[in-house]
Amino acid sequence: MITKEDKMNIFSTSFDYQSRLNKIRKLMDERDMDAILVHLWPNQYYISGMYPHLPWYPLEIAPPTESPLILFRDRGKDPVYMCYYLTSNALKEATWIKDLRVVDIKPMGKLSWWEYTAEVLREKGVDSGTIGIEKDACVLSTFEKLKSVLPKAQFKAADEIFQLTRSVKDQDEIKLIKEAVSIAEAGLKAGMEFAKVGVLESDIQQTAEMEMKRRGAIREFETMVQSGARTANYRAMGANWKRVEENDLVAIDIGCIYKGYCSDITRTWCVGRPTAAQKKITRDVAAIKDKLLAFMKPGVTFREIAHFGKKEVEEAGYLTDRTIPPSDENGIGEVTLHGVGLGPFQDVPYAWDWAKDVRVEIGMVISVTVGVRYATSTIRFEDNLVMTPAGPEVMNKLIPWQL
Repeated sequence: MITKEDKMNIFSTSFDYQSRLNKIRKLMDERDMDAILVHLWPNQYYISGMYPHLPWYPLEIAPPTESPLILFRDRGKDPVYMCYYLTSNALKEATWIKDLRVVDIKPMGKLSWWEYTAEVLREKGVDSGTIGIEKDACVLSTFEKLKSVLPKAQFKAADEIFQLTRSVKDQDEIKLIKEAVSIAEAGLKAGMEFAKVGVLESDIQQTAEMEMKRRGAIREFETMVQSGARTANYRAMGANWKRVEENDLVAIDIGCIYKGYCSDITRTWCVGRPTAAQKKITRDVAAIKDKLLAFMKPGVTFREIAHFGKKEVEEAGYLTDRTIPPSDENGIGEVTLHGVGLGPFQDVPYAWDWAKDVRVEIGMVISVTVGVRYATSTIRFEDNLVMTPAGPEVMNKLIPWQL
């Protein structure tokens, strides 16, 4: 049994890890999965409380990062955390899990992490069973090592187990996400106030990120700052050569990680006087957002929300076929949904692939982006919301959807 003292981690936050483990095991039962090898650090953090120093697997493929956290379906078998001496002290500080197997010291110091993992699975009697792996994260070289020492095991994708478990946040998680949203808004506000004619995009980016750091968070991703024609870029950091010009549109896409939990918001505005056309686009985008929020409620699927958003974009007069490049005459409208939580960069669920048929539940935290993309400009806005019994509650309230 996990005690109250076991729940504390380096952030001095406390979660109900026993409840999380119970949910995961229930899904393992449904999928007839005997064990899961957890490599992805957000999933390790979610179940163990250990928040690693980045970069981590699969960004960095090395023995300390490849060593998995092992979960067992059998309620009588406690999780085992594989690690190297390099990270063992940090694990002792950060996790409630007691069974830490240090790969590179005696008695197993001569074995590789994958050989030692196979030994643990044999010890627990599941080396010939069905073993879950995070298929979306597990690189081929890691999988080949596991296959070489577990010839009788059946491997099955376990990604969906964590996606479904993590998608609904408890009140402790929601509180942290709300703080992350508040910090990102403060960074956004600092960047907007600094963005004057003649200022470099990269200096705006630095100003925004420094404000978030000052408030106790780190950036979730490189803050995106674009001005003028660069707002049409889908992914771009602030440029060291581009300065804000009179009447430029400026867009900031910003997020932070606060005690492991994320935020992700976007605003577009004009440094100067927006055109009548730009004002109309912004009104259209804001109206689509309002209709979308009114449509979203517990029980609807992400597929239904995506279809509703597409219909509203088309009825507002914008194209939705992304196979056609946008021009300066025809804008491509977009509605994008993704989960917000541990990240980075996006948390589950998404409005694409398998998650389209996931139903919205109370406690889900969702990012909603609406925008219109042209060849040389884009106007887009993004909010973070939490689903309540009464419908979506927008977390960020400081900066409205207007130019």
